[in-house]
Amino acid sequence: MKTTNFKITNKSGLKLSASLDSPAEGKIKAFAIFAHCFTCSKELKAIANINRALSDFGIAVLRFDMTGIGGSEGNFSDTNFSTQIDDFFSAASFLEDNYKPASLLIGHSLGGSVALFSALRLPDAKAIVTIASPAEPAYLSQKLNKTKHRAEKSGAGATTIGGLKFTFKPQFFADIESYDMKHVQRKLKIPYLIMHSTADTYSDFKNATELFNNACQPKSIISLDDIDHLMLKKEDAGYVGKLIGVWSEKYL
Repeated sequence: MKTTNFKITNKSGLKLSASLDSPAEGKIKAFAIFAHCFTCSKELKAIANINRALSDFGIAVLRFDMTGIGGSEGNFSDTNFSTQIDDFFSAASFLEDNYKPASLLIGHSLGGSVALFSALRLPDAKAIVTIASPAEPAYLSQKLNKTKHRAEKSGAGATTIGGLKFTFKPQFFADIESYDMKHVQRKLKIPYLIMHSTADTYSDFKNATELFNNACQPKSIISLDDIDHLMLKKEDAGYVGKLIGVWSEKYL
């Protein structure tokens, strides 16, 4: 796999750090976009390991840091779920303008929700995959309930996630709670693969069954058994990548 680094200008004029992981040899058969998990970044090792497996299938994957995350510009406290969707769409536009439109959309955790909502604006998308994603974006608001109360009381609330401190404003919670996943799923008709682990201690497997039940055909669901939420083991992420590659071959 070879990696090309560059910057993408988003809707607000901010520079987003991005990388394209592509096959080191051979023809690129399809392009994909990968949305990272909430407060993670494109440098999460699992993403590169998944992309490395996908490169064996001739798939080039664009990964990027959303506004205020990793190497991207912007203030995280000014972002919300809507800006993440806008960033995903900016990445898709960059890929289309400089390479080819993305035919495969992938998202991890809340990034899966971002990919699902973005898919409605991307007519060239032929298939979508979510990994360990919530059935509704608003479930994150419930997990951050104490932070939400602090934000509503004081105008901002801070919490530590993955060893890093993040500040949230009331607008973040109002925004994410305005989204309805069921509404999107009723409109989304492209092939959809749901991947989730029964051992995931952060996101319960019931999220996967809810997503599956609400999705339109064609749809598939794969239990990842004992794989952790962040797919920290290289072999686990590689396994996920191979499964995505085999499943998507039919549609790309």
